[in-house]
Amino acid sequence: MKMHLEETTGAEMPGRVAIVTGAAQGLGKSIASSLLVAGYRVVASDIAPSLPESLHVHNGTGLVHAVTDMAGLASARELVDLAIDTFGRCDAVVNNAGVGGPSIGFHSTTNEQIARVLEVNLLGAARLCREAIPHLRRSGHGRIVNIGSLFADHPAPNGAAYSMSKAGLAALTRCIAVEEGMHGITANTIAPGYILTEMHEEEVAMQAQRQGIPFEEHLEQLRSTVPLQRHGTGRDVAGAVLWLLSEDAAYVSGQTIHVNGALVSS
Repeated sequence: MKMHLEETTGAEMPGRVAIVTGAAQGLGKSIASSLLVAGYRVVASDIAPSLPESLHVHNGTGLVHAVTDMAGLASARELVDLAIDTFGRCDAVVNNAGVGGPSIGFHSTTNEQIARVLEVNLLGAARLCREAIPHLRRSGHGRIVNIGSLFADHPAPNGAAYSMSKAGLAALTRCIAVEEGMHGITANTIAPGYILTEMHEEEVAMQAQRQGIPFEEHLEQLRSTVPLQRHGTGRDVAGAVLWLLSEDAAYVSGQTIHVNGALVSS
């Protein structure tokens, strides 16, 4: 894991500290940015070697960038150690890092492909939760938010590994909520629907090519199935994360919060 101290204020900023994985683009970027604006100090983890400029414009808030592959066995401990060494505490974990996996039928998916998706999407998140829990207990208001998916409960063809990983992540969330409630820790899953991120656009492009139709046409087909008649944005998901981290959601735990424009309700 490579670390870059981008902008910190140390003891001058007594705000809460959050670890956000997959923070360089898509949902993670929006979540990290929203937390910084709200006054959090953020350990922003991603496999990418740099963070977007939009995360460097928040004056008065600490930001540390860690170049991390969440499939690595030591990555979780290194991230938690970084948070403690830099800011002296860890109050929240947002497990957002994820890979889509192969867009092929399950019978054609290799063991290695399945293992890669599970290592990043599920086991990496599990290890980070486990390493952070002692510090979340000491926080007094520890929070875990795991970014799941609509496809955990509503699988689509050619995405078994991804759906498996997100279903397992939701189960992990509930287990932690039950075990750690006595220590004041809440754990919840956010299940986004069709959110206009780079990963979603790549998947839509593959689906459109498979169907022999233009990308924009397929994008509109998906959008038309959403009652709110639009794709979601990173801001939509980040808003739900901020609420779950807040004191307003202190009695919400073990839940899956669907952010999907009413596409599905459960």
